[in-house]
Amino acid sequence: MVSSNTLHVVSTEVTVGSFAMAGLAFMLAGIASHDLLERRRWLPLADHVGHFALAFGMLAMPVAILTGIASSPGEGVDHPVLINKMFLASTSFGLALGVVLARWRHGRGLWENEWGKRWQSLGGMMAAGLTLLTASLGGTFARGESLLDMLHLPYDQVPLMPVLLSMVLIVAALGNLWVARSEA
Repeated sequence: MVSSNTLHVVSTEVTVGSFAMAGLAFMLAGIASHDLLERRRWLPLADHVGHFALAFGMLAMPVAILTGIASSPGEGVDHPVLINKMFLASTSFGLALGVVLARWRHGRGLWENEWGKRWQSLGGMMAAGLTLLTASLGGTFARGESLLDMLHLPYDQVPLMPVLLSMVLIVAALGNLWVARSEA
């Protein structure tokens, strides 16, 4: 029988890898859609890779969350770092869902809209960044260290997400809604 700790490591790596690939693809799609570096031909490939990787990561994320709760010491989510991980993972999942649904609803034409391409690439990169931050918090919880320790984030306080980041996410969500409404 495989332990929940082992399943958590595997599902976390799949989730983080998928979201990291999506973040890179959305960065490339943003560059290509704005005709920067004269790389317009990258757009179809970056679009497909970004959305597929994001959707795959969204499928793996609930498994990573459930196995993480099962493998954590104590009575489930009873540590500030775990609560912060839940907040960040939920926010990342919501952003990713919005990006994937907008692409599904509007198709590739989304990349032709001036605001659509900005919000699409920004939303995909932010979802990836929040997932990577969530994984870094896992390293802090499990090993007592993280790649982000140099930022001196307040891991022991809930919530970790500062007001400024919350406002940026709200603006991104409202931008995506405005673009979706204007194209409907």
